[in-house]
Amino acid sequence: MDSFQSYVEYRFNQLETRVKTIELDVEPGVRISEAFDRLSDDIDKIEKRLDRLEHGQNQIKATLDVILRHITGYGQQ
Repeated sequence: MDSFQSYVEYRFNQLETRVKTIELDVEPGVRISEAFDRLSDDIDKIEKRLDRLEHGQNQIKATLDVILRHITGYGQQ
């Protein structure tokens, strides 16, 4: 009976340790949550860079449009 009780206590302690580990992993500000926060920050930075690139591309398109209109005389009357 003592060996069974020891085994149950051992398994219970293992289970308790695993639950604590999972709680730490999921708890805000720890491991997984921290990783998601970092990913979110990286995504925000990428979105800002894409916005700037899109703005620059629109400026280039507008400049090319002005140049083409000037060269071809399109839109001038």
